[in-house]
Amino acid sequence: MNCNIIKDLLPSYIDEICSEDTAKLVEDHVQHCEECKQTLKRLQQQTDYVQMIPEEVKKAITPFKKINSKRRIQVITAIVMTSLMTFFITTVSYLVYQDVGVVHDFFSPKVSTVVDVEDDSEEWQSVNFNDKNYLIFDSVFWKKSIVNAGSNEIDSGNETESDILLRVKDVNGKVIVDEIQVKPATSVKLDGLKKNEKYFFEIKAPQGRFFINAF
Repeated sequence: MNCNIIKDLLPSYIDEICSEDTAKLVEDHVQHCEECKQTLKRLQQQTDYVQMIPEEVKKAITPFKKINSKRRIQVITAIVMTSLMTFFITTVSYLVYQDVGVVHDFFSPKVSTVVDVEDDSEEWQSVNFNDKNYLIFDSVFWKKSIVNAGSNEIDSGNETESDILLRVKDVNGKVIVDEIQVKPATSVKLDGLKKNEKYFFEIKAPQGRFFINAF
């Protein structure tokens, strides 16, 4: 411990108004430090000339000896309680989010569909979500992204994965998102789409079955 710090604590130590931990710290230090020990003796000698403190004052000072240790216990208790409450709230919220389907669907909206492309005509084919030929992003929690979740492209009798071309139109038939390539197992952000608007999705892909997610 730095001697300057100990010297700053000596007046409180002599007046017996420091905490028990601080008093022990001072005593341990002066046992091994001759300079601080001499400083302590000087200060103690000076107090011999001071009139003795009345008993009433001593009684008033006594509670202050424990104030530091009490304050420390209060702070530690508050930290522990806050940590436990945070852990409890986080855990309960996660369990509710995972187990309650309505809550999960609200905060993480997602729709999936399967598109069967029957030939290689290179024509745009409409994509239906939940038996509707359009999709509405009706909450702020939609990320407005499309995932090519997988495909079974038929190539000479074999099944292989393939990219798809995607485009999005509005209710007036205007192309909002034009020919975005979506690779298998990847997602694409659809910029420019608005909340609560109907959008019509179309894909162009080789012959096969394609699994598409919107979220």
